[in-house]
Amino acid sequence: MRPVRVLLGVVLTSTLAFSQDVQLRQEAVRLMEKAEAVSTSPHLPNLERTSAFRVFGTESSVEEGVFTRVVIQGTGRRDETTFGKYHSVEVWTDNGVASTETSELEPPEVRMLRGLTPIWRGHFDHEDVIHAINSQNVNGRSARCIEFDTIAGQKTDNNEICVDAANGTLLRGKVGQNLIENSEFFAFAGALLPAKISYSRAGVLQMTISQSMAELTDATPNVLAAPAGAQMYQYCKTYRRPFGKLMPQPKPGTGGTDTDVIVRGIIAEDGRIHDAVVQSSDRRDLDQEALNLIQQWLFTPALCDGRLNRTEASFTLHFQGR
Repeated sequence: MRPVRVLLGVVLTSTLAFSQDVQLRQEAVRLMEKAEAVSTSPHLPNLERTSAFRVFGTESSVEEGVFTRVVIQGTGRRDETTFGKYHSVEVWTDNGVASTETSELEPPEVRMLRGLTPIWRGHFDHEDVIHAINSQNVNGRSARCIEFDTIAGQKTDNNEICVDAANGTLLRGKVGQNLIENSEFFAFAGALLPAKISYSRAGVLQMTISQSMAELTDATPNVLAAPAGAQMYQYCKTYRRPFGKLMPQPKPGTGGTDTDVIVRGIIAEDGRIHDAVVQSSDRRDLDQEALNLIQQWLFTPALCDGRLNRTEASFTLHFQGR
């Protein structure tokens, strides 16, 4: 069966943690709540969203792709992605999912695109310590910028999130080594969304996105027709996620630097991880070690309606003192 995609995330709250000014944190949370509110439509019509994206690789290489989503409210949606040799069409209706894909695993760049569109959303949780809110000019817009640290164990990231002082939209988010910048906002169905999005990591531009959204007024039944040669998959009425049985981490070193390598792959029916790829890494010299080690991991496979089910997931390998 086609893998169920598992998003391993964290529910973020406004819980107060560490020593910080209560009113300062309250204002930071208010600014973030407003940013999310102004970019969330109160009532979406039938729509078509298009995201044309460019990925910047090593040695000045550039690869282009396109993602489209057609939504018929209350009926279903159709997603199509083209990026290099990867091409997929997914049609979601009450009857299940009709899918054609050139591979089971999305390229990391496509997964990143999905996380950045239609807009990246940020929240504060108990690991975030607010230090200041100041005024800045961000790409010609007057902005209120929240300076904060994220403290996780022995690791501390210095972060900043800037929102438009006039309309409240999220202009820039710097979290760790990741920098997301939104610009040229347009109005759609009562929400403000960015027409331009850029993503950089460690000061290096990784991706730019041009985004548009339009109301679909001439939707016909064949918009959600299953594509030729598609495989049909039913929704799980009951689902049990995979559970780890053997998940060894890299041997610690004697250096003073800790780093994580995030690997994505398919937990197959045998409980092993197949088709593993590096999703995120700041130390390319550790990537192959991470991929070799992930082959040793073993899970109790996922179950869909009592049947073994292939599951897509992300895994973090911690390199301590390396």
